[in-house]
Amino acid sequence: MHYEVKLKLNKIDSSDYENLTVPEVDWYLNEAQDIFIKQRYGISNNKRQGFETTQKRIDDLRKLVVKGNILPFATSSVDLNAYEACLPEDYMFHIRSRANINKEGCEQKLGVSTVQIQHDDLDSVLQDPFYSPSFEWEEIPIVFMQGGYQGITAIDDICPIGYVIGYSDGSFILDDLRLDYLRIPRRISWGTGVGVSSYLYPNGQLAAFNDSCELAEHTHHEIVDIAVMIASGDLDHPNLQSKILKTQLNE
Repeated sequence: MHYEVKLKLNKIDSSDYENLTVPEVDWYLNEAQDIFIKQRYGISNNKRQGFETTQKRIDDLRKLVVKGNILPFATSSVDLNAYEACLPEDYMFHIRSRANINKEGCEQKLGVSTVQIQHDDLDSVLQDPFYSPSFEWEEIPIVFMQGGYQGITAIDDICPIGYVIGYSDGSFILDDLRLDYLRIPRRISWGTGVGVSSYLYPNGQLAAFNDSCELAEHTHHEIVDIAVMIASGDLDHPNLQSKILKTQLNE
């Protein structure tokens, strides 16, 4: 991927941009990988197709799918009849979730549907007889939050990524959440390319010696094209528009 970035930036039989360093190319590739994932998950792309809309979209991100991660619920100290669960540290995007719930005198119900709602709709949903939490109808509203786990504002050490809040009507408790999600990918790094040692990211973290892109092989050329497009904009490349067009055709 490093070679391909240099090849596509440079003109034939020239070396106009060969002075890009290994950490700089890594940076462009990781930024391109993030953009690629967000475009394929949502619909902010040329084809207006989101995750799993087509087989191509499924294959683009299949290596990042995590199934059935169990997140235990804890009683919230902030919201009445609410339960909170920390998101995994590698969490990126929600795909699907189910809850296990329990009610005194009843058998535990597994795999109850969760419904993600907006925060400003929460009051109306909790009071609506058709959409409020229900043990009998097996439906649990959930919202996603960042910081403030169980009323604690210093959340970073406890739940750095964020957390999910699930709601009950007070007649039952939420045991745990089974979460399917897209995880954060490994950072692309060619640490050995800088010499005998690796290098440090701007936050002080040590880059891996060698970590290739872990997405499916067919995506690598597309990620490189996005990286080249970003670099071309930063470097005022004369063929920027043609590179933008190519990234659109790749989808």
